[in-house]
Amino acid sequence: MVLVKPVLLPYRVPVNDLKGGVGTPYVIYDVRRDRYWLLFTGWSDPTGLKREGFVAPIDESLNVDLSQLKKILPSSFPEQVDYTNNAVRGIYNTARDEFYVTSTHGKDAYILVFDHDWNLKGYRKLIEGFSKDSGVPIKPTGAYGSIRDAIAVTPIGDSSAIGVFAIRSIDDLNTLKVEDWGELGRWGRGNDVIDFTLMPRLQVFVEVDSPNRWVLQTYIGPALDELNSISDLANMGILEASLMPLLGVEDSFTQIGHPHYTVMPDGKPKLLVASFRDTWSNRPDTKKEGYTHEIWAIYINDEVVFNPSSYGELRGVFNGTESKWYYLPKASRLMISVSGDAELNMKLDLHDDDVEVIQLSKGLNTVSNPATWVKVKANTRIKAVIKAVVG
Repeated sequence: MVLVKPVLLPYRVPVNDLKGGVGTPYVIYDVRRDRYWLLFTGWSDPTGLKREGFVAPIDESLNVDLSQLKKILPSSFPEQVDYTNNAVRGIYNTARDEFYVTSTHGKDAYILVFDHDWNLKGYRKLIEGFSKDSGVPIKPTGAYGSIRDAIAVTPIGDSSAIGVFAIRSIDDLNTLKVEDWGELGRWGRGNDVIDFTLMPRLQVFVEVDSPNRWVLQTYIGPALDELNSISDLANMGILEASLMPLLGVEDSFTQIGHPHYTVMPDGKPKLLVASFRDTWSNRPDTKKEGYTHEIWAIYINDEVVFNPSSYGELRGVFNGTESKWYYLPKASRLMISVSGDAELNMKLDLHDDDVEVIQLSKGLNTVSNPATWVKVKANTRIKAVIKAVVG
């Protein structure tokens, strides 16, 4: 049974800095001190533009100890901008006993380093000219061949696509380097606040700001043992699925966003999310829609959410002459609509030398029992809409 419970509701907190709203929750575990921290944004202004970064201890019952609340990112830091610290994500470095936090602030994305007591040690711009409020989640790889490296995902371009990045030397601000590995997946028109996992599989959780409602969707990739190295992420694409039917929420939440998947601090799989309950009506004081975000926990069945068969259909869009290799887990049928003649390349493993080629005609094409990896190729630029039936 799915369980939904409140974590932070700004109407009930005794802290004025949080009365306007709270969002982008992220749980970080300090294993040296056996302490869990909730990293999040909070604000007091009713329009929600002057957001600030906070941390506070969180226990196994998801109680947040606001008596130990720390403001780590004032709205004026790292620089004066109109829309501040709008999404934060973070990790703990056990080897160096320090926290790494990313924040999207104004037109740039930053990475900041804090000591074990959340004192700032240093910071730098991670991505300049970012101009999004989606956040930049990062996951260290840790494997031989890519030690000190991390992976990041975030919306790119007009936010209809998800991009993947390699961050080299993540633990050294002086030598850190970001490599843009291009598009990872494309669907929808307004991908926004985002999180992802590398375990149990590569899977992206993202808020999509559709014209109907702000809801959650997911992109489903392989388990890492299906890849030869983390650099394979630069050559592959993943498809999107509707996540909301698997979550136990209903219309009183109005809209849902800011997803973060975690099993901490209680050992149970869950998504921490923000509810935008008051966005459908104008406030008397601002004459604008409400921005009083709330933080909730949605407990999930991880065997369902991380099982591609649970979704029925995976979707994607490609524009160009040659796509990356799309991952089709457990697909029984592939439907692909192309705007011009093209070919479909299929193989069982990303590094397999044996490739089957199927010709695609302009319009709708159907392929039964496709292989696990497929690529679209054409002599001229085309648009391809891809749907895979799974399960």
